[in-house]
This record gives sequence, C-alpha cells and structure tokens, in this order.
Amino acid sequence: MKLFNSLVFLVVFSSSMNLSAQTKSSVKPAQTIKPPVQMTFENEHLDIGKVKKGEIKKFDFVFTNTGTETIEIDIASGCDCTTLDYPKTPIKVGQKGVIHVTFDSGKKEETEPVDVDIYLKNINPKTGQRILKIVNYKYDLIK
Repeated sequence: MKLFNSLVFLVVFSSSMNLSAQTKSSVKPAQTIKPPVQMTFENEHLDIGKVKKGEIKKFDFVFTNTGTETIEIDIASGCDCTTLDYPKTPIKVGQKGVIHVTFDSGKKEETEPVDVDIYLKNINPKTGQRILKIVNYKYDLIK
C-alpha cells in the first residue's frame, strides 16, 4: 500500500510540474502598443520666470513624434499675447519638431498660465475628431 501511495504521489506531482512548466513557457510577456499619433514633449509645462510688463520673451516647445504614423499640425494657437511658429511640413516617426513661441507681456495685466493649443490634421479613430494637444507656460509679471 505504501508503494501504491508513493506511486500515485509521483504521478500527480510530475503531472502538476509538467502542467506548470507548460503554462510558464506558453505565457508571453505583455507587449507595449504604441499609439499611432504621439507627440512627446521635452517639457509640456514651461515656467519662463519673471517678466517685466512690456518685455518680449522667446522660447520653444520641442517634441518628438514617438507614435507610429506621421504627424501634421493643422494650427497652433494661443492668446493675443502669444505668437506661434510651428512646423508646416509633416513630422515623420522619430523626427523632432519645434513650436517657437513669442510672448508679449505688454498685452497682459496679471500673472496667469497661458495654454498653447495644437490641432493636428491627424484624426482620432475613436472619436473621428482632429487630435488636440495642449501645452502651457507660465510667467511672473512684474509691473
């Protein structure tokens, strides 16, 4: 009887080990799926510091196309105090793009954050709408 119990134990144990080994080898690690349109900015929120009223500051938002398809910017807009120059040609996968910003503090009365809205020609397949990316900057207005 002891021999029979030992034999049953061995069969069950080896079967469970074999099943465990099969399960482990058949499980694949999760793969990261890149979104088709992805703008990765070096910094989405800039602090340009203290600015005297009437002073003009220039700075850039730099991004890389880290998606799987070409990006095309349709329009970039900000408030009346902000002039933007952005790429008018497509940005291919892996390429960098720069949005040049000119901020005229003479058009501001107080410190506040300023949004820069970037509308792409690319369409979000889930919504059927153009893709919108928002970055911003802040400043400390000195009168």
